[in-house]
Amino acid sequence: MKTAYSICLLLLVLVAMSCEDDKNSYILKGNIKGLKGSEIYILSDTDLHRDTIRTKSGKFTYRGVAPTVEPLRIDMNNNNAWITLWVQNGERFSLTGNADNPEMMLVEGGEINKLLTGFKKDNLSTLKEKYELGNKISAHSELSTASNMDINDAPLSSRLKNVDHILKTRAQEFVETHPSSIAALVMIHDYILDFENACEIQPYLNLISEELRTNPLYEKLQARCLNDLQTKAGKPAQNFSIRTTENDTISLNTFKDKYLILTFATSHCEFCKPEYTELLAIRDSFPAKDLAILTVSLDENREDWKKLAQDEKIKWMQAIDSAGWASKMASRYNVMSVPCNYLIDKKGIIIGSKLPVDSIQSILKEKLKIKKK
Repeated sequence: MKTAYSICLLLLVLVAMSCEDDKNSYILKGNIKGLKGSEIYILSDTDLHRDTIRTKSGKFTYRGVAPTVEPLRIDMNNNNAWITLWVQNGERFSLTGNADNPEMMLVEGGEINKLLTGFKKDNLSTLKEKYELGNKISAHSELSTASNMDINDAPLSSRLKNVDHILKTRAQEFVETHPSSIAALVMIHDYILDFENACEIQPYLNLISEELRTNPLYEKLQARCLNDLQTKAGKPAQNFSIRTTENDTISLNTFKDKYLILTFATSHCEFCKPEYTELLAIRDSFPAKDLAILTVSLDENREDWKKLAQDEKIKWMQAIDSAGWASKMASRYNVMSVPCNYLIDKKGIIIGSKLPVDSIQSILKEKLKIKKK
């Protein structure tokens, strides 16, 4: 009798401990198809911790801690694919789908995930079309490179652009319907935000309820929007301090009373290479007293850029920011891809933002009205 009583008491204690654990943690169960390895990586915002999880046939169970609602990122296929879900202590979540197409993966559990999964289910055919078009364009690109043939992807690209527009429109409607949910912020980030023209999201940020405006994702989106606004034509150029390849420390003031072409590039950027010849022609066309060119390399390996500069015969001013894409200067100038070119006037005002080089040349011809003899 005493033994039976002890066993009952122990069971009650274990049940109580289990309930307490459920309140102080969450559980995520996953079933992911298409993994190219058995490991996935889970990144938590709580302690910036990264856990390595070994799956079995794509299945796994993970227990984590999230005192408040927060994002949980899951990286798959050697960090080439990822998905973010929203978790909180005391709840259970499930993740299903294919690692080849994270955008169509479904998450159950929690109000935010419910809304986001509902959006995906409502737009399943459109998301599937986007995935298939993206695959076709990638396959054509690989074939073009391998065969040295120029494959016309214009019809596919046009269709993909139309699909993206449809999803953007539906995301806008979602934000208008759910302005008090973090899910609306996710929609702005994933479907409405154009990284090259981030200021265009401001009308949608204005719809977000006051209580959500202290959320880190809202603050991140607002900062990106404001940063984009600061680098538009008509705005004062952002100051900087950087060391050139000649070991001189320069700033925006170095180019006072000159037009400045400020370009960002990397040694591995294939789209950048044709611009070097055009920039060289511009350098030879206008007097040095009127025009300067500064190229900032985002190469983490300095030698990569030095070799490129030698091969391409770059003879204007250069600087290497070994912080790469974490460069503070690149962030100030809202550099999301390379090449990225700015034209700044003699008073330090941006007169051309993210322009192709031929447009810069046309503006300079109009502004300077002189050519070097």
